[in-house]
Amino acid sequence: MLFAAVQTGAQTPAGGVWGELRAKRDGLTSLHQEFEVAQTYKTAHGSQSSKRQIVVDMAHGRWRERTVGGSGNMIRIFDGQDLFRMEEDGNEYVRTKRQRKEEDPAPSPYSLDKPDWGKAVELQRVPCGIPGSDHQCVVLDVPFKKWSRLASGTAVTKMLGGSARMVLDTVTGLLLSSRTVQAIDNGRGGYQSDITYRLQRMSWGQPVEASLFAPPSGEMREVRELQAWNAARLKKQLAGKPAPELAVNDIQGNPIALSDLKGKTVLLDFWTTWCVYCRANSPALEKLYSKYGGKNLAIIGFSVSEERDIVERYLKAHPHGYPVVLTSENEMPRPYQVHAFPTYMVIDPDGTFAAAVEGDQSFGELRHMLKKAGLELE
Repeated sequence: MLFAAVQTGAQTPAGGVWGELRAKRDGLTSLHQEFEVAQTYKTAHGSQSSKRQIVVDMAHGRWRERTVGGSGNMIRIFDGQDLFRMEEDGNEYVRTKRQRKEEDPAPSPYSLDKPDWGKAVELQRVPCGIPGSDHQCVVLDVPFKKWSRLASGTAVTKMLGGSARMVLDTVTGLLLSSRTVQAIDNGRGGYQSDITYRLQRMSWGQPVEASLFAPPSGEMREVRELQAWNAARLKKQLAGKPAPELAVNDIQGNPIALSDLKGKTVLLDFWTTWCVYCRANSPALEKLYSKYGGKNLAIIGFSVSEERDIVERYLKAHPHGYPVVLTSENEMPRPYQVHAFPTYMVIDPDGTFAAAVEGDQSFGELRHMLKKAGLELE
């Protein structure tokens, strides 16, 4: 699309352009945009890519954002006062209250993380290529100010450098495409985040339902954090349905995708090095993998929220024949964000989510599930 074709031309100051375009955008009675989003994380051990779709509706200072992707369908709503976040069809929401002096939050395609507008430049103006219009687009390049934030406990995440390049319609102020690249140090090592938004469809000035921007109803309850996906919820909401896609890199940097494993029963083993029952069950899983791993079974181990050096030392003393994934180095979709150990998930050869079990009694249930699939767990 347009973004890929833009070449850098003469550079001019862009201090006031962004503000002018935002004013034009805010002056629209309504807008609807659909973006394809591609995101890549690059580390010293490999890269991980994912795609999702984002649908944005805005009207009179309020907006709604719907994200559809491997991490689940999420909704964010800004009702002009507070920001709400929830899972689609969920019964919980998280509220972020806007502080009096803060700027209103913006939907993801328009949200910039500490931009340094004093150093931003306008690269050039080119035809937007919007069917049925002769609008001109402006190409802006803006660097980010460095920042550091407390992530969890005493861990500090730092943004070491980055910038965004955006293509915007000068008539409406609407974004057509953007690319944001940032170098991040999360305390466990560095990685590069590369996010691209590409507009697929848009319209503006059309009638819009006010209910789109309404805060959650009284049937939903406010929580500090959205509920985790435990075994009971997984079975209730996913059993018999296609398993959510999962694309990760193992500890060696090799890519793994559930979609590539169809035709085999897939066992996902979520564990930690300190989990007593995980350690006790590990030899039986190794035997299972040795017996069926080259045939009709795939096992993927997930070390949850542990640093690479700890897991590498553990695997040196307790080798695993099947691949191991570090959740600390991969983007895990919501249904696979596990907090109870061990947790086992079984996916049928046709890609259907079969079952999930967790806790110290889970191994007996796992044995029964695998036996149904013709796999004997010793």
